[in-house]
Amino acid sequence: MNNSSRRLLIVFLIFFTTILMGKSENYRISMTDKDTNRLGAIPEWAWKGTFHPFLEANLGKSMLKHGKFEGELPENGLFELKLGYSQFHKYENIIWEMDDRFVFGTYTSGDLLKSENLGSGNLSAKVRRFGFGNRLGYGYKLGPIAILPYSQHGLVWTEIKTTRFENLSLFDRSILDRYEDAYRFGMNTEGGIRFQFYNFLTVSGSYELAVVYPRHIFWPWLGSYMIMHAGVGLVTVFADDILHSSNIFSPIFYFILKNGIAYAFYQGVKEKMNWPFESEVPMTMEAYRMGISFTF
Repeated sequence: MNNSSRRLLIVFLIFFTTILMGKSENYRISMTDKDTNRLGAIPEWAWKGTFHPFLEANLGKSMLKHGKFEGELPENGLFELKLGYSQFHKYENIIWEMDDRFVFGTYTSGDLLKSENLGSGNLSAKVRRFGFGNRLGYGYKLGPIAILPYSQHGLVWTEIKTTRFENLSLFDRSILDRYEDAYRFGMNTEGGIRFQFYNFLTVSGSYELAVVYPRHIFWPWLGSYMIMHAGVGLVTVFADDILHSSNIFSPIFYFILKNGIAYAFYQGVKEKMNWPFESEVPMTMEAYRMGISFTF
């Protein structure tokens, strides 16, 4: 196994571990109480419950950003497709828990936006992405309708292809050269709200923050990633305690706390890609979208 394969395996294991860390207190207790072999219990615990396949399509608008870019990066229309498995079950009283695991693919282009504005730098871009993620949240179910605020984290590989015009500066060209001709590794986080009808049809609105690394420097990234998820883990434990003590308002506090820590971390990495470690300014992408999904 070469170094790239080892690193990819480590990335997958780390992301899988953070999914486990984000589970509810009930799941952590059930794991602790097992008398069976701990390692053998992990797959059963991680997929505990009843998961159903789902298909989701999203449309929206995305904005590429870079802190040192002199011109204006273009805004694009966005189309995204998610395929995965979803679990939705009663937590307590009217509070329900959502847990989605999925793979996704995204395409963004100015053609989807139907806009003539290419930016002051006369630059257009097309972006293709793929990755996998986990979406967690608690919400309210009243009869056939559920309202589910959520937070989402994922690992993403992004390809950026640009069309540049003569008045684009050499400095801006040098920045873009760091991202083209390959899929670049990155991370994303998303907060949103879903409206579910009869456990089958769901419409949603969300806002995404993503970072694209020009180069993946593994060990500084690993340190940064673990710091972020240590913070997310602490907030999750605190939010779980709120769930146990204040059921009516707990989904709202859970949503605010988890997305708040993710947004704070994003403010750091958009200036230093491996924040808090010294590193270069990365390309970022922000997007808002509307979606519809079907659970089977």
